[in-house]
Amino acid sequence: MKLITAPCRALLALPFCYAFSAAGEEARPAEHDDTKTPAITSTSSPSFRFYGELGVGGYMDLEGENKHKYSDGTYIEGGLEMKYGSWFGLIYGEGWTVQADHDGNAWVPDHSWGGFEGGINRFYGGYRTNDGTEIMLSLRQDSSLDDLQWWGDFTPDLGYVIPNTRDIMTALKVQNLSGNFRYSVTATPAGHHDESKAWLHFGKYDRYDDKYTYPAMMNGYIQYDLAEGITWMNGLEITDGTGQLYLTGLLTPNFAARAWHHTGRADGLDVPGSESGMMVSAMYEALKGVYLSTAYTYAKHRPDHADDETPLSCSLVSGTNTAADVSPRLLIAAST
Repeated sequence: MKLITAPCRALLALPFCYAFSAAGEEARPAEHDDTKTPAITSTSSPSFRFYGELGVGGYMDLEGENKHKYSDGTYIEGGLEMKYGSWFGLIYGEGWTVQADHDGNAWVPDHSWGGFEGGINRFYGGYRTNDGTEIMLSLRQDSSLDDLQWWGDFTPDLGYVIPNTRDIMTALKVQNLSGNFRYSVTATPAGHHDESKAWLHFGKYDRYDDKYTYPAMMNGYIQYDLAEGITWMNGLEITDGTGQLYLTGLLTPNFAARAWHHTGRADGLDVPGSESGMMVSAMYEALKGVYLSTAYTYAKHRPDHADDETPLSCSLVSGTNTAADVSPRLLIAAST
């Protein structure tokens, strides 16, 4: 997935979005969330459900290197869900267009579609106990902390990506998301998969499966409702050789905050060091179905092998210098 860290962006177009089945659970319109579908209730025979989403549009930077250049965000995703009694499973795929210039460089704003990138994102099966505990084995899965990637961020689509392990392959995941106390834990061995071994390949711009190369790790979180509508969250990730991530946050209906510290990664897997950051976000319903949301993100990156350590400043991360990444955003979302 493309990481977005520019300090200020505007949604340029989201003209078309279609879900194959109606939403069965109401969610905050200005908060990141997966497509909600009606619950499968049959217990006497296997039940199947297909659902998906298509979006056409993009955004434009208001400042920086790509100022006033259009970046496309067109995507498609779909999945098949199965349930039989307490057993369940899902296979889910996703993909998006890739802008390319005349020299064949990918992810270049203000250019036309050069190709497509995509693959299987989730492929797992599991068992749900009577108390709501889910035990899942997977060939493709989202880690527990990946499920919280946008937790506490009310703005749509353009939030800062914290440095936890996200998409994984062979894994065991155990969670219980019911009640006032909730938890999720995921463990996976090291991943050695890349695009050369991909199940699906869509041409020279498709590097989707490269993300499945990662060290062995375990991550998870706990959530506790301090009061109605007020949730406290704590998360942890332990990796084999790339440090640990500590995460904490607080979520209310109109305000949220979170903070994190990674002891082994300064800028993804390839840059050893550390990262510390925090984010605050707020949302307000200005009119019926029209929400104003804003978020402010601050992250400090400290590479281990920086030639010259620069003082703390309010700027984008540059090269291997120590710097701060400050990303304020103000976005408007409408709901029907």
